[in-house]
Amino acid sequence: MVRYAPTKLLARERHIRYGAYVASCLDGAYDGYRFGSRGESSPLNPERMNPQGETPTAGPERPGATRRRTMSRIWDVPPRWPWIACPMLLVGAAIGVGLYFTTHGKAFTGTTSALTPPAAMRPFGWPLRLQRRVNVLVIGIDSTIDEHRRVLPFSRSDTLMLVGFDPRQRRINAVSIPRDSYAQIPGASAQKINAAYAIGGPRLTIQTVENLLGVPVPYYVKLGAASFSRIVDALGGIEIDVEKNMQYTDTWADLHINLKKGRQVLSGDQIGQYIRYRADSEGDLGRVQRQQKVLRAIFRKLKSPATVLLSAPRLVQAFRKNTQTNLSPGDLLTLALFVMRRSADEVHTATLPGEVGPVYVALDEAQMQRMVADWFVGMDVRTLSSAGVEVLNGSGVPGLARLTATRLERLGFRIVRIDTAPQPAKATTVISHRGRPEVARALADLLGQQRVTYAPGRGADITVVVAPDLRPFYSVKVSGSVKPQAVPTSSTPTEQPTLLRSRGFDH
Repeated sequence: MVRYAPTKLLARERHIRYGAYVASCLDGAYDGYRFGSRGESSPLNPERMNPQGETPTAGPERPGATRRRTMSRIWDVPPRWPWIACPMLLVGAAIGVGLYFTTHGKAFTGTTSALTPPAAMRPFGWPLRLQRRVNVLVIGIDSTIDEHRRVLPFSRSDTLMLVGFDPRQRRINAVSIPRDSYAQIPGASAQKINAAYAIGGPRLTIQTVENLLGVPVPYYVKLGAASFSRIVDALGGIEIDVEKNMQYTDTWADLHINLKKGRQVLSGDQIGQYIRYRADSEGDLGRVQRQQKVLRAIFRKLKSPATVLLSAPRLVQAFRKNTQTNLSPGDLLTLALFVMRRSADEVHTATLPGEVGPVYVALDEAQMQRMVADWFVGMDVRTLSSAGVEVLNGSGVPGLARLTATRLERLGFRIVRIDTAPQPAKATTVISHRGRPEVARALADLLGQQRVTYAPGRGADITVVVAPDLRPFYSVKVSGSVKPQAVPTSSTPTEQPTLLRSRGFDH
């Protein structure tokens, strides 16, 4: 017979009592339990006592019945379990997607990838937190065919959309740039902006957009011709209110559009038809509006936890196979979480204002400047122009100060001087001399700087000293060579359209 010391006996008794209490909780009734063979009520269950303070007498019970009843109720799931399980499933799904991104990090860069900005300028923080405003250029490309229906080895950008994610104002601003916009392409003549991709790929496209709008674009996402359709299929289709009947056939480009008017769930192929239709008086601007409509519908569907849980693997697969980007997997997940937390009122879409001509879209410079300053700087043009800004080159890179000043001027800043700094600078600096601290702060945000230095002085109200760290911020470099393509160009808006056609888009 095993004898226990008094202290061990008391510990053993406490363990038995605690185990019996846990069993009584799982039993779901909190009706006490029997300890040993003496029928004592548990001090942890005062409800066992009657109003007179007496312990009720237990009636006869068949041996083993209590245990069977307890075991059967252990597996009864309480009604509150969905409130516990759903968040756990969401967290598990996020961790799973994050691990997939981590182990398949190189799968999203395609054949070429862009270098990311320096760590000090990166807007992404840990854990999965967006620290500052970030701009991402979405580039949708098409396939081009000649008069013999041969696919040519270059593509134009069919869709250009600059998306700004602003954590300070908690909103998302997406501005579409019409593909026929008349713009100056660096190193080439002024022509349709969609030719920039055919000439120099993502690098030249980003540089052209930066020169046009004045805002830095450090990140991009390139979508293939069928990417939209495959992403929509991965979501299980999206609901769209088709505004009118759409019928169009182009046997040359193998394009067949047949959509009926009304609210309906469209598949990926039908979404492709919807955003490619332009056989009406609205032309390219109408097609851009439909693209924005599809984008808002995708945002709404991504806000559903059920959609994220069920569609995450298919979305990852569709995105991995059909995109090229310089955003890291962690950056993509950070932006996705930021999108999921935004309401419909916090997502804004618009198209650059302009007049549609027979060949080109002539952009309205004044209206465009006001829109871009409001959406991508967060201030109006009058405030930005209220302070005189001088830009000094301390980088040793010829032309960097002039490039910076030109782009700031496009946004509405008033540049009063461009010169060489008295001495080389290691880091880009924004110095506020007098008044308008909000303008200095806006400049620092645009240039990716954390601080603004305040120092009294004469001359300009604000001094910007550019350093070598600003060069990669203003110039997204794509690894691998991009050979310039011999594409038809035009120097004036009066020339006739070329015979080259984009499959399913130029019609």
